[in-house]
Amino acid sequence: MHDEKTDLKAGAVSAAPVPCSNCRQPMQFRDLERNDHGTVRVDLCFDCAGIWFDKLASVQLAPAAVIELFKEIHAHQTSSPHPVAPRLSCPRCAGSLELGYDLAKTGRFSYFRCLKGDGRFTPFMQFLREKQFVRDLTEAELQQVRSKVRQILCSECGAPIDLEHETACRYCHAPVSFLDPTAVDRAVALWSHAEERRCAAPSRESVANALQMVQHDSSQRPAALGAHFFQTQANNSMDAQLLGSSLDLVAIGIHAIGRLFEGSR
Repeated sequence: MHDEKTDLKAGAVSAAPVPCSNCRQPMQFRDLERNDHGTVRVDLCFDCAGIWFDKLASVQLAPAAVIELFKEIHAHQTSSPHPVAPRLSCPRCAGSLELGYDLAKTGRFSYFRCLKGDGRFTPFMQFLREKQFVRDLTEAELQQVRSKVRQILCSECGAPIDLEHETACRYCHAPVSFLDPTAVDRAVALWSHAEERRCAAPSRESVANALQMVQHDSSQRPAALGAHFFQTQANNSMDAQLLGSSLDLVAIGIHAIGRLFEGSR
């Protein structure tokens, strides 16, 4: 995403593609609503599941823009994004990016920042953390998950997590996370007013219902999503590849809420 003040004054916005910090391929840009007025551009690499934000532009996103980015993440879910390279480079100055951390109400999130202040590359998963869609499971919730499944997939790197012996990914050390129904409910309540200016937003009740109605696979192995567990039979509404031989709790939650947004169009 980049600062468009100069472009807006000139009455035009440059469409020059930004190279991905990870794979260096051209990213796809989206012009989204800005908090105060006008638009702000974000650059997305769906192959690497990452977003480039110029400077502090992430906080300039209007509430409706956050929902639009969530829809993009849902529409381009992939089971095998490109792994994060040992060195990421800034698409503006070509300098190295450094791993950085910040705090949201739901906990810590990370990103890769330009040391010269040009911006930051944020993985999709970390953007969802920043915007309070995703949080870590509590110990009580982990116990509930263990009673249902033995293995899940790490939402950060995709590696398997053996819940009988592990509480975090042994490869990237990310804790077990999920799309929090309560957090999404609060977020939709917060963002719905802004979203209604363009289209009808889903109700808080429909979001809660969608999160509770995500199905388990044909082997009758249930999964967990926070305090709500998937208790109904599998049907065609859940794509089989999302479940496979293991479960990614965040991916299942994205799928559920994404389908809800699709139905509200």
